Amino acid sequence: MTFALRRAWLLTIPVALYSSIAYLRLQYPRIIDVPNVTLPLEAVLTFAMGMLILFRINRAYERWWEARTLWGTLVNISRNLAIKTRQFVTADGAQLQRMRDLIISFSYALKDHLRDQPHNTNKTGVDVPAHIKHPPNFLVNQMYGELKKWNHAGQVTAEEFWAMDREAHMFLEICGACERIKSTLMSRSWRIITRQCIVLYLLLTPWALVEEFGYWTVPVTVVGAYFLIAGEAIAHYVEEPFGIREDHLDLDSLCGKIEESVREICDG
Repeated sequence: MTFALRRAWLLTIPVALYSSIAYLRLQYPRIIDVPNVTLPLEAVLTFAMGMLILFRINRAYERWWEARTLWGTLVNISRNLAIKTRQFVTADGAQLQRMRDLIISFSYALKDHLRDQPHNTNKTGVDVPAHIKHPPNFLVNQMYGELKKWNHAGQVTAEEFWAMDREAHMFLEICGACERIKSTLMSRSWRIITRQCIVLYLLLTPWALVEEFGYWTVPVTVVGAYFLIAGEAIAHYVEEPFGIREDHLDLDSLCGKIEESVREICDG
């Protein structure tokens, strides 16, 4: 079970305790005096809450899916640039290995950049100076330095250079799109109003159900609360897709896939 679902189950415990108060009020109306909550009122609140939470989950999943699509594109362009480098460039093995390592390093650098972690240069052997604040920019700059040298030395034709440029320029396009996803979360006001609506709904639901359900109000409310809280918790984690929890993208696996493919292409 993921962290978000475990958290949702824990938060249903106070909901269960609160729901039991509604049942006690049914048994001892003189001890606990609370105005009746009608089903029509609860239905209106259910509709409002449903619209808010549905929009929240949809927007969070859209962000997660866009991030996954961008990283899928990164896998493809890394392979394409590796193939074009291997087939187009008439260079020695050291030069080809340099481009291979730059391509591989970019994926790891982007992963670390999106997670606000220091870039580990030991993984790929490409040294990124410590003063560099944006390693993906540095690595793409180095790629274009290699392309420029090959073009000036006549090791690639003009047509081949532009064919490789179509892949190379996409690295920073993907980086910029991922940075946009990371830095533009859903409006804070929308997140607050969604959570307020969930809390209000859970506060009123037991009192609306207790007359019809009796002691079954507690399990019914707990089940409903679990799905509502779980939906909000999942949306909270999924809308930031570059973290390290189970609901985030498995960037380590994607980087490993890129490294394996590019090494096979360039060294095969």
